[in-house]
Amino acid sequence: MQEILYTSDIHGNEAQYKKLTDYAVQIKADFVIIGGDILPKNFSKDIFIFKQRKFLENRFPELLYPLKNKLPKCKVFLMMGNDDCAANMDVLERYDKDLVYLIGNKRMKMTESFDIAGYPYVPITPFGIKDWEKYDFSDPPQNLLARYLERKRTNYRLEAKKSSQTGWEKFIFTPEIEKEDSIQKDLSQELFLKNPKKTIYVFHTPPDNTNLDLTSPLARSGGAHVGSMALRSFIEKCQPYLTLHGHIHETVKMSEEFRDKIGDTLCMAAGNDNMGDELAVLVFDIDKPERAERMVM
Repeated sequence: MQEILYTSDIHGNEAQYKKLTDYAVQIKADFVIIGGDILPKNFSKDIFIFKQRKFLENRFPELLYPLKNKLPKCKVFLMMGNDDCAANMDVLERYDKDLVYLIGNKRMKMTESFDIAGYPYVPITPFGIKDWEKYDFSDPPQNLLARYLERKRTNYRLEAKKSSQTGWEKFIFTPEIEKEDSIQKDLSQELFLKNPKKTIYVFHTPPDNTNLDLTSPLARSGGAHVGSMALRSFIEKCQPYLTLHGHIHETVKMSEEFRDKIGDTLCMAAGNDNMGDELAVLVFDIDKPERAERMVM
């Protein structure tokens, strides 16, 4: 038995980090996985990048080293999410393969039997940070074209900003970018296509039209499904062993389910909300993910 403890969307909430590490020690978890959005975000635009950088330099290691010290064999896999500034990746990389293992756009051995692969990008959102956003499709399938065009019309904010180490830089998504760079194109790479039956995939975005991508009626998208259509197509085609997701904090509350199936593939989300001290996690044996339990602590 090898136990996995999964969550996402902590957004720098220190009470949640402490609960995560304390519980990992309590259950003697073999692996902790954080599926993106690891840094705080309640800052004004002018200090946002700097404050996230300082959190990574100072608070982040202090929050995770107790786990490493008390449970040295436990591996922590994580990646950034769409609210984390990519300009600060150089700081996060200082901890790679020591304090944590960075899985964003990577595949690595998890156990003798399983790989883990991570993907931090989400379809373009109505929000302002575009570091980890992409068009869903470069070449949408005909049966999804109308749905994709409607999603672009209602949910895509094409002009905003990306982070850099000198500040925010204006960024505009263009039709030329759409043709060349998309979630669809990324997921066609060998990195993701390789050995899906023996890979645990961590996608910050959920797949479209599932229990895992449902927004609140009060959200800008008005209670709609907002997950990735390209990711759903990938799962339908490749039928991975297991996929783990985040991004939509309220989805479990809305759907009243933390899991869904696409064909034979089990897809799960913790449905964690950083607004408060309660932490939502999934706990499961790597060989029996269908028996996963969701806990709120």
